[in-house]
Amino acid sequence: MDLTTEQRGRRAKEILEDEVFTSVVSGVREQIVAQWHLTKLNDKGMREDLFMQSRGLDEVVRGLRTHVANWTMEKTRTSKKRRK
Repeated sequence: MDLTTEQRGRRAKEILEDEVFTSVVSGVREQIVAQWHLTKLNDKGMREDLFMQSRGLDEVVRGLRTHVANWTMEKTRTSKKRRK
């Protein structure tokens, strides 16, 4: 399925504003932090795993925000062209 920049941006915005999605993201972040606090001082591997989980979650959210930003920039360019 090949979506336009606008379609991707709109859908990404809907997802980012979705109450269930934001709740899940917040819950996962809280779990990661809670697990990190419970790691033992010498448990470097577990802390690295938790860090990578956090980074993965950040990348998902960043990817969605990028789609919204691309759509916003496209809208701005389009409106500037119309004014000329």
